[in-house]
Amino acid sequence: MDRLSWENIDLLSDAEISYLLYREGKDINTISKIRGIDRLTVEKQIIECRIKYRVNELGKDISEIVKNLYKCNRKERVVLIEQLDFDKKREIEEYLIDNLFSVNRDECLFYIWMLGELKSKKAVSSIVAFLRCTDGNIKRICCSSLGKIGAIEAQDALISVLKDKRPQVKQYAIKALAKLKSKKAVEHLKYIVKDVNEKDYIIRDAKRAIEEIEGREVDV
Repeated sequence: MDRLSWENIDLLSDAEISYLLYREGKDINTISKIRGIDRLTVEKQIIECRIKYRVNELGKDISEIVKNLYKCNRKERVVLIEQLDFDKKREIEEYLIDNLFSVNRDECLFYIWMLGELKSKKAVSSIVAFLRCTDGNIKRICCSSLGKIGAIEAQDALISVLKDKRPQVKQYAIKALAKLKSKKAVEHLKYIVKDVNEKDYIIRDAKRAIEEIEGREVDV
């Protein structure tokens, strides 16, 4: 971080110069005028540097890295995770799995989301266990993560979520099963499509899921 100062201006990239002005409190429009570049370019430069220097500030201890990622917004988290090396990702994966059942609700949501982003096969059984809870948000993030992981072994658990009375929870399960291309789910999805009491957007998503699984348009 010491490098990022006016004393080192000859070593700074264009993006870093814009970021340094931003850190001094100047707004996007002012930086745009000072540097003679458009506002969109300035915004991209600032985002690029915020992420770049945030990676360096995450820390070395795994628990510290996880806590700092927790404080970031989702977009920043995704980019930061992509920039971590393989070994660091695996260490984080182990830490998340080991602590998943001992954290509070909000941290649990974050841990399950991260395990999905890391595509953690090791975490599948733990995530499936959380599908049995009554918390709708946790069930939704579980469905989403299992879909990202590509956990076909979780298809039975996801099929059971199709019976959930909450439409959004059901919708997440449908989308996960579509990602998994679960042939086993097709008959259950067809039942949803034919249910006259089902919400229109759920029926639409179920039909789309069937088409994704079977690789063709279907007339249910």
